[in-house]
Order: sequence, then structure tokens, then C-alpha cells
Amino acid sequence: MKSHLIKKYLKDNRIDFYLITNNDLHLNESPNLDLKDIYKLFKFDCTKGYILFFINRFIFFTDSRYTLAAKKFFKNNCEIYDISEITFVDYLIMQNKSLSGVLDSKLISVKEYKEINSKLQKNKINIYPHSKNFFIKNYYPNFNISYPMSMPKYLIPRPYINNLKRIKTNLKSDGMLIWNNAQVAYLLNLRSFELWNSTKPFAGLFIPNKNIKPFLITNNPNLKKVSKLNDFNIYGEEKFIKFLKSSKFKNIETSYEFLNLYMYMKLSKFLNLSETKINVSKYLGIKTSKEIKNIESCHIEDGLAVIRFIIDLKQKKINPKNEFQVSEYLYNKRKEGINFFRNSFDYISAFDSNAAIVHYKPLSENSHSSKNRKILLIDSGAQYLEGTTDVTRVIKIGAKNYSRIKNSYTYLLKSLIKIENKKFPRNIRASNVDLFIRNYLSRFKISYSHGTGHGVGNFGDVHEKYPSISPRSMDILTNNNLFSIEPGHYVEGKYGIRIENLYVTKVINKNLQLKNVTLIPYDLDLINWKLITKFEKIYIKQYHKKIFQCLETRLNYNQKNYFIKSLINKI
Repeated sequence: MKSHLIKKYLKDNRIDFYLITNNDLHLNESPNLDLKDIYKLFKFDCTKGYILFFINRFIFFTDSRYTLAAKKFFKNNCEIYDISEITFVDYLIMQNKSLSGVLDSKLISVKEYKEINSKLQKNKINIYPHSKNFFIKNYYPNFNISYPMSMPKYLIPRPYINNLKRIKTNLKSDGMLIWNNAQVAYLLNLRSFELWNSTKPFAGLFIPNKNIKPFLITNNPNLKKVSKLNDFNIYGEEKFIKFLKSSKFKNIETSYEFLNLYMYMKLSKFLNLSETKINVSKYLGIKTSKEIKNIESCHIEDGLAVIRFIIDLKQKKINPKNEFQVSEYLYNKRKEGINFFRNSFDYISAFDSNAAIVHYKPLSENSHSSKNRKILLIDSGAQYLEGTTDVTRVIKIGAKNYSRIKNSYTYLLKSLIKIENKKFPRNIRASNVDLFIRNYLSRFKISYSHGTGHGVGNFGDVHEKYPSISPRSMDILTNNNLFSIEPGHYVEGKYGIRIENLYVTKVINKNLQLKNVTLIPYDLDLINWKLITKFEKIYIKQYHKKIFQCLETRLNYNQKNYFIKSLINKI
């Protein structure tokens, strides 16, 4: 019915296409499902996606993590493109004719709109911002479930007053508008729970250069219950716009990457809105010593839950019927942990061929049965008060020996051991770390289309903007960055392997090294020991011993025995 309304609008207004994005008002990477236009229209979920909706067809663009899943979901109903190969801009230009289209100005960033509009106009293609809806949309999450809280003092990395002072000191204008929810959460040591799997308040922040209260820009009335926010003006979006219009502010800076186009156009009518040079993302990405200590603490809790899950699975104390039940069992194990709040993302629990779908999501009513399966890939994480976790392990669940799978697993494991023992130059580019691991794996004809890693928040976003460990990343690594390293090998229709740990960077004698903070053992049954050197064998054993020493006092008699016998002495 909604697609019918889009077609009618395009036909009545003689518009060629409607560009559908998958963002929310604050351009979060993973909005709630009811805030995602692509999901609302087609029931397909992805993080990054675009649809070009024409009157007689639609074309779907997503990244390599979702292309295989999209092909299975949409079948032959639409064309599907990997945006690393063909973007929607490329597709429109390839039509080789004048076209006009619209997009929702509330659901695209200023930066992205400027970039795509510049390319399209050169080819006589116009895309216009559109703020009036032709089907019912919900722009805000359910604030009744938000339960906002101020971080406990013993856990905060930097006092919020110091954070605000730091930004004020670096201002080159009358004030800074921060629209990114993760940045607002971190700067104010504020957490809220209206976004699924997240701890961010659905709010913006305005820090004025003048000696007046800062502004929290939100339609969430519950945030007024947080006592320290008495020091803030708390305005809804429209009230904030009216305030600025009546004020004496003339020049305001913001990040075009995070501000939506609608807000930009509204404010630009009476203000000079410039691109800020203050890199808040990098500020978040350089962890304090207190954060590192807390992160290590939450990984003890997380390791305990996952190890209990693995042992129960290996000893057949649990018999999940399908992939969804596997993820539910692990979730319930984590819920038993101290200071556990929620998952940090929807778990990827996949048997065999489904593991080749990088961001596969098992559903309760439609997921693979556990019967006669070879391996389980489980990519999962949690939000603890002390930090955020993200880990991927592959578990052998079949009785047979699978040499190709074991070889792939072993080479991936060797690549992690290699990178953990590598001394990189200080201030190395993240892209060079990505290249290092890809070059090593290429010797064994192993490659993967996704990035090698991503930044991780502190009781915040599981995917932080900085640093990105990918081929195109311009990020420079420094001391106390926290990020994942997650190489993989995927054989469509057969199997998928990925191993993921979280790492903290440490600068020692002008060299940068990666310290593994994940405390979850590898599956020794998946290692081809003929490919493992003596040094690597000792290294794996030391890692497992370290895990055992950290968790021994909280494992029961059976779990201790299993760990010693199957995960240490077996090496």
C-alpha cells in the first residue's frame, strides 16, 4: 500500500524517482526498525542501504555485507547492486538522460546530499529535498522506554563540564551544534535506551560560545528527570529553531557528516552554518586510562558468559533447535552477568552456508535447523555499564573432519597472532593495518569484502566512527584506541568463517602494538595443527591460560575441568 502511494505521488507530480535512505533523524547507523524506511516498505533490514524507486521498478543498493541476503530476500523482484561497485549515483548517470527525483531531507546528511547533488547536476539530473510525506512516517522512537541515566562518577572518562570547556575553547564561531547521538551521550556522560541495542539519547546538543546554558535538543520529556540537566536548556527541535531565529547568533559550526539536511536548510535561512574543524569522533576514540580499565573489566564478564555458552554447547547440555534459539541462549547467559544492560547489536547466529551471509540475522519463525550442521558462526556483543563488547567465534558442532573449513579457520587465526605480535610505526594509518592483514591472507587465497575492523564505544555505539580499519580509511592510529579486527573467509552456499577480537593500541618505545582484550578461547577442533608453528602453538596456549586465570574463580567444577582438558592441555 505504501509503495502504491509513492507511485501515485511520482506520477501525479511528474517526478522520475524517489531516493529512499535507511536513516533516522540523527543519521544513526542502526535505527529502530520502525524508523527505517526500507524496512517499513519492504521488510528487509540492513544497516547501509538505498532504494531508487521508479514508477515501474525499484533498484536496491547496499554494501557487500548484505548483497547476498538481499538476493535471497528479493529474489527476482528488483535489481541489486553492491555500492562498492555501482552506487545509485552511478546508476542514475548510466541512464544517460535528464531525470528528476526527490528524497526525504530529514533522512540524509548535509555532506552526502552535497556530494551526490554535485555529481548528478553535472549530468543534468536533479534531486530535490522533500520534507512533506506521501505515506505515514514515524520520525521518533518510543520515548516511554528511554529510562535516561547519568553515568556513575567512578566510571566517567572525562567530566562533562571539562568536555564542554574543551569544545568552547576550540570554537571559531558563536557556538557548535552537535547532532550525532553518540557524541552527545559521551560528552554529557548521559545514557538513554530508546534506541534498540543502543545507549544513546535521541538528542542533539548546542554549545554556545556565550556565557549562557548549553541546549539539549530533544523531544524526549524523560531527559528532564536527569538532575545535572538542570544546568541545560532542554528544547524540542522546533522550539530550538525558533530560539536561534530570535537570538543574536550569526555564525554556528557543525559537522556536515552528522547533521540532517532538513535542519541545515531550516537554520541556513537566518544563520551562517559552517563545517566545524573540531573532531569530536576522534576525541571519543582516544580512550582514557579509566575507560581502558573498565573495558577490560567488562570483557571478563563477557568472556564468562560466552565460555559457559560454548561449554554447554560442546557438552550438549543445550540442544537449540535452530539458529534463533542459539542466539537466545547466549543472550540469556549474558543477562546473568553483572551490570549487563542489553545486547550491543542483533546477534549473527549462522550455521554452515548461512555463515557466508556476512550480516545474517536469524528469525524466530525462519532460521536453519541445527540438525546435521558442521559449524556455527556466532557474532555477538553486549552493553555493560563498564563498556561495550563485540566478538565472533566459530564453533565446530559436527562430528566429521572438514579440511577446507579447518584450513580457512587456521589461516585466519594465524593472521590474528601475526598482527598481535607486529610492531607498527607510531601514528600508522589504519588503512595500512588493514592492508597488512589482507596481504598476509592473500598468500592463502583468502579475501573478504568487508572492512577489517571498526571503533568500539564505551557503553555506547558498538560501531564508533573512529578508528575505521578499512582500505579507504584516513584515520591515524594512536595510543589507547579501541577497535575490532575481524578477518573472514566466505564461500557462498557452503560456509563462512570469521574470527573477531577487540584490541587496544599501546605505544611502546615509539612503536604501536595491539593488545587483545577479548577473553574467549578459540575452537581447537577447527585448527589444522600441521599449519601451526611452534611459536603459534605456545601463543595460543598462553592466551587460553590467561583466560582461565581471569575466570577460574567463577567457573564451576565441570567448567574448570573442561577448560583445562579441552582448551589448555589439548594444545
